[in-house]
Amino acid sequence: MIVRCMVAAINANGEADFYFVKADCSGCQYDVGEHYDAAENQAIEKGYEPKLTFDEWDTAGKSILDHFVWDTATTVNI
Repeated sequence: MIVRCMVAAINANGEADFYFVKADCSGCQYDVGEHYDAAENQAIEKGYEPKLTFDEWDTAGKSILDHFVWDTATTVNI
């Protein structure tokens, strides 16, 4: 399953920012939150300092994630 995630983070310039990423995971991996870890690890690799991560089914995620163009997001495989 592909899960859309948003990582609220500090970017390389020290500014508050969002990092958008899709996590490809199994249902079991989703159930234990491995998609959050994968999204945060990908953000770290791209130079971000993660603070909080949402997925598309979290309350905050439902409000925000449909406003992003997902064709440009990286997909990380767990």
